[in-house]
Amino acid sequence: MSQHTLYLIIGILVMTLATQITRAFPFLLFAKRKPPQKLIAGARLIPGAVMTILVFTSLPVSGDLGHAEVWMQWLAAGAVALLHVIFRQSLLSILGGTALYMAMLHFWG
Repeated sequence: MSQHTLYLIIGILVMTLATQITRAFPFLLFAKRKPPQKLIAGARLIPGAVMTILVFTSLPVSGDLGHAEVWMQWLAAGAVALLHVIFRQSLLSILGGTALYMAMLHFWG
């Protein structure tokens, strides 16, 4: 086994150990006591925050609004947000925004 392969295996093992420790730490920390309410409330916000970051980093920010690709993406994202505010159903919001985007691509793209 070459030295490069050995370093690669050691690196993978160290990354695996670090990942497992960070995942097990909250369970070990709160095994005998209840987590604080602020921590629970904050944890409920994380999925929405992550999805918001993913959506807004994928939308075009420097494009010319005269191009159909730019305004169609923003309009579809706005439709997802509006549907979610009205109906509070994630699947319906995502499907509605995707259907709108596909329709706009079909007719104006």
